Amino acid sequence: MTLRQLTSHAEVLEATDDSAFIRYDIPSPLEGAAYTLGGAVALSRRTHTRRLRLLIMGPTADLGQLVGAMLADGLIPPDLRAVTVPRGGLAAVAAHLPLADGNDWEWMYAAREPSVVPAESRLVGLDEADLPEIRALLDVANPRTDARPFEFPDQQWVGARDESGRLVACGVREPNVAGWPALSGISVHPDERGTGLGLAVTAYLTREAVRERGICTLRLYSDNDLARRVYHGLGYGGDHLWSSRRLGR
Repeated sequence: MTLRQLTSHAEVLEATDDSAFIRYDIPSPLEGAAYTLGGAVALSRRTHTRRLRLLIMGPTADLGQLVGAMLADGLIPPDLRAVTVPRGGLAAVAAHLPLADGNDWEWMYAAREPSVVPAESRLVGLDEADLPEIRALLDVANPRTDARPFEFPDQQWVGARDESGRLVACGVREPNVAGWPALSGISVHPDERGTGLGLAVTAYLTREAVRERGICTLRLYSDNDLARRVYHGLGYGGDHLWSSRRLGR
């Protein structure tokens, strides 16, 4: 097998068998060079929080060989701080790079409009005037979220309030780094869980995105089994299972 450089988004799509993740989560044109060896591909990827890391994907048997070849040719960025690999591929990469802590997460997409659910009648639009309440709710209900209220352009926040006017649910649809709709910050106050508000926020934002762009994407931490069931029930699929790790010294 020979290390080969890929210079376009189309070449990366072809090398990854038209991966939905590459199509809908990696910007075109590419931000930097990509490389392939065997069935594995590596490229720089900017996360939804705009941090840059190395994405390495493909068959586990080829991952380590690709990383080893890139190291031998001096193609690993010297300032690299983190890598993302398919679930089960950490050991192959760890044979060449010092991996530290991180998390396991999943990416999926929907291409059909979900049906309307009852609690959608409680939803209201939110704007920057609601920012303190959104932040307070995220701190209580979803402290691990990577949602950044109103820090990025074209965000559509929606939420729900209880009888006292307190914000008890929220979520956002925004363009991801590739320009496609992505959901984030789906949160429900503990006092309102089980009322269908998380389902309502997700269904509404998904429907709007699919209606306008034909697709909606999202990501979740892999230990969130409840959210996964909700998303699958609304028609999300094409699951990609990832492990992200910081680099040790």
